[in-house]
Amino acid sequence: MTTWRGGAVLLLWSLPWLVLIGLGGYWLWLEGWFYYGVGAALFLYALAYALLHWPGEKTAPLLKTLPKTPAAPNWSKQDRAAWDSLEPIRQRGQVEPLRFTDLDALTALSDEILSTLAAHYHQHSRHPALEFPLPQLLHLIQHVARDLEQDMLSIPGSHTLKVSHLIQLRRALSAYDKVNKVVGSTRWLVNWPGAAIGKAKDYVLAKGMDKVKHEIGQRLLNRYIDRLGYYAIQLYGGHITLDARPPDGSLSAQSAVDLNTAQQAPSEPLRILLMGQVSSGKSSLIDALFGKVTTASSRLPTTTDITPYELQKHGELAALILDSPGFGEHTTAGEPRLATEWRQADVILWLVKANQADRAEDVRQIDALRRYFTEQGVNRAPPVIIAVVSHIDQLRPLQHWQPPYNIATPDHAKAATIQAVCVSVSEQLQLPLAQVVPVCLSPARGIYNVADGVSLAIEEHLDAAQRVRYLRCLREQKTVNDFRHLKRQLKKLGQIILD
Repeated sequence: MTTWRGGAVLLLWSLPWLVLIGLGGYWLWLEGWFYYGVGAALFLYALAYALLHWPGEKTAPLLKTLPKTPAAPNWSKQDRAAWDSLEPIRQRGQVEPLRFTDLDALTALSDEILSTLAAHYHQHSRHPALEFPLPQLLHLIQHVARDLEQDMLSIPGSHTLKVSHLIQLRRALSAYDKVNKVVGSTRWLVNWPGAAIGKAKDYVLAKGMDKVKHEIGQRLLNRYIDRLGYYAIQLYGGHITLDARPPDGSLSAQSAVDLNTAQQAPSEPLRILLMGQVSSGKSSLIDALFGKVTTASSRLPTTTDITPYELQKHGELAALILDSPGFGEHTTAGEPRLATEWRQADVILWLVKANQADRAEDVRQIDALRRYFTEQGVNRAPPVIIAVVSHIDQLRPLQHWQPPYNIATPDHAKAATIQAVCVSVSEQLQLPLAQVVPVCLSPARGIYNVADGVSLAIEEHLDAAQRVRYLRCLREQKTVNDFRHLKRQLKKLGQIILD
């Protein structure tokens, strides 16, 4: 459709409405209400203009604000820090929304986003934004294209609207704008009151449209920053894998060893490591926490002396319970065998004896764990640590043992003593008080606060534990995939050479 044909179509489409407005104005003139109508129309347009510029409301949005895209639940602390670093760019976009027709500005913004995020992962690289394998970049483009496709399909009629239709509409609007200017200039000679109303209407409408365009620009910019930033973190943080399965969708190598089988399980179980000083009650906790437990296929003689147990839930493998040897004054803090288990644990139940005043060894070991994940565990999430305070039945007064006890607001001397010990453990191990659970594991006294305390604490921190499991499996999957792809590439290269 040519330009003049598009303008003619729009003019013919609007002509009935113009005639109707003219006839209505003529009727008002005959009835003597014309000037009242003009005054009312001008008043309404003035009121609309005042609302747009009302003091204190200039920043109030006309359109509903879209919620900020949340960080992915499986991201590490480093990923979340990178995500938060985009906030200054988002805030700047609220003041100066980007015009997406300005390709230079869009390119500069994209480069700023990528450079800002890449700096969190490759601080010592000369070109941090370029630190990624090409296949993963193509995988990223595939995800972005899929998101854009879904965004476009959410617009009614987008699946049938052709690009040529948009070009024709743009030409038609341009022609209509020229015709409207000619008609508007002659309207002042024929009907000056109607021209005045039209001018006021156009002015107020233009102001409103400018504000709407500004807000639409902000929404588009925020959407662009969020989606590009999100997938860039997936790229630089190593979350993009070339395997169709999720990282925790199959059994990891270490869990397969602990289960003494190479058979693939439906998914990776949660790995719960028990740690504590000698005679702190780890074995007793296993019996009390899981009731009937069975050892894994065999007690494997490993270099770390870890004894694995299977926790079955509804007939399926739910968790691996890993009983470690107790540490003491002759155990080196952060020694390799302990660091190996820290890397492979999702939850650590840290046994602490309530009646043992010397907790220096516990402090030494937990400090070594935190240093490891700060210095060496890059882009890993440290395991969830829950301190289990055992032997509370041996606290003073010794003769009093009548559970349950109100630890939050003690109403008895025994409860007050238990609370004081839990607060002390919380401060010494630098753990939130909610992650310190007092228990009794003595069969003679009766098991206390295991199902209601320890199990509940694990359940409350299950989301964090599953994030640790995901990141742990992600690293292993990437290593296995890299080796698998390298093997295929070398095999194909050998075939090419032989041919």
